[in-house]
Parts: sequence; structure tokens; C-alpha cells
Amino acid sequence: MALRVFLVEDSAAQCTYLTQILTAEAKAVVVGVASTEPQAVGWLDRHPDQWDVALVDLFLGEGTGVGVIGHCRNRRPEQSILVMTNHARNDQLLHHCERLGVDAVFHKATELDNLVAYCKSMAAKMPRCEA
Repeated sequence: MALRVFLVEDSAAQCTYLTQILTAEAKAVVVGVASTEPQAVGWLDRHPDQWDVALVDLFLGEGTGVGVIGHCRNRRPEQSILVMTNHARNDQLLHHCERLGVDAVFHKATELDNLVAYCKSMAAKMPRCEA
């Protein structure tokens, strides 16, 4: 089974790039995309068990990634939340994300390789279907 990623990103170009790189490099499947907090919350409500990773941008055109993360607080233990941001990495941001239950934070400009590697390692742990 492929790693199922729900992508919350308000930049269409970034969304396309992330989808391509996660599909090619991590063998993941992007199962849903939202560009606003209300869209993301609606998708999560309709598909609570149909994702393994929520990849969430913190700053959205409408709403925030923090609201999306808060909506995931009752997720299954095997579901992960990853944050990506263009804002300077600082201890306060990391601590805030940690308190919200985020599994990892990645800077879009400098840590996409780390994000892909993280997703690859998650995909490697996914159960495989026998043919």
C-alpha cells in the first residue's frame, strides 16, 4: 500500500511540485488537496481514515494550518502531521508545533529533501499487499 498524503497548500505551483516529488521520490499518493483551512477541515471530516500523512502549510490564504492541525487532534495513532513553512525556523515555532502534536516541521526552501526522506521512511513502514 502506498503512503497516502493529504496536502494543505495554498500555492498552486508548490502544490504541483510537492505532488510530483512525493509521487516520484517517496512513491506516495496524494489523496486530497486543500488550499484553505475550511476546505481542509471539510476534507478531513469526509475522509477521516483515508490518509496517512497530513502535510500542512502553516500560513494559508484563508484560515491557518494551525486550525487544520487542531482539527486532526483525534487522528489515529498511525496518522502523522507534517508541517512545512517558508518562515524562519525558530524555537518558538517548533515548540508551538510540538504542543499541537505535529510529528515534524520542514522549511520549504531548504528542507524539501528532508521532507521527502521522512515520507520515504514512512512509506517503507507501510504494510505491503501480497499479490
